[in-house]
Amino acid sequence: MSSRLWMQCALPRRLAFLDTCIRPIQRQASTSANPYPYPTTANPTPHQIFHLPRSATKADVKARYYELVRIYHPDSPVSRPLPPATAQARFHAISAAYDALRGKRPLASDPDEPQRARTDYHDLSTAMWRAKQRRRAELHVGMDERWKDRLMLGAIVLAVAAFVAQTYSTRIQALSAPSEARRRATVSANARREDTLTLAASEDDVK
Repeated sequence: MSSRLWMQCALPRRLAFLDTCIRPIQRQASTSANPYPYPTTANPTPHQIFHLPRSATKADVKARYYELVRIYHPDSPVSRPLPPATAQARFHAISAAYDALRGKRPLASDPDEPQRARTDYHDLSTAMWRAKQRRRAELHVGMDERWKDRLMLGAIVLAVAAFVAQTYSTRIQALSAPSEARRRATVSANARREDTLTLAASEDDVK
């Protein structure tokens, strides 16, 4: 009688204790063995559920779907510790995400899409601003170089013009020097001839 009473009282307690100890271990083992944990966000997108980037191919989506069905089936070790309603909801969410990724239903809007769009626009604006500043700097440097080239060209032209003018003036002076000497000699000879004639005329008058 006492042994039967002990079995009725102590055995359920021990079984409950073992169940309390074993269930967390099973849950931890199943979670650690799951390479694709279910997202913890309120409304995960199909890409978040499948742990795939937006550039994933249809073959990648199909292969990942088979893996998720095997992992999150309501009778799988991962889903057994969960409440039946949660396991069924996750399984249906995986099927719906697969239909969305295959194109059978429209994709749900990504809550991070506006932030991602703002980030992309900010990055694009920053890149455009940097490119504009780079072009402006290159244009400024090009203008400086052109002004330097123009100044050097102007200085060379002025130097050549001064050299040509000096050479031309020297040549003109060299060519005009003999004629000037002849003119002066002619003027001097004429002056002497006039003086001689004047002197002869005065002598005739005296006689």
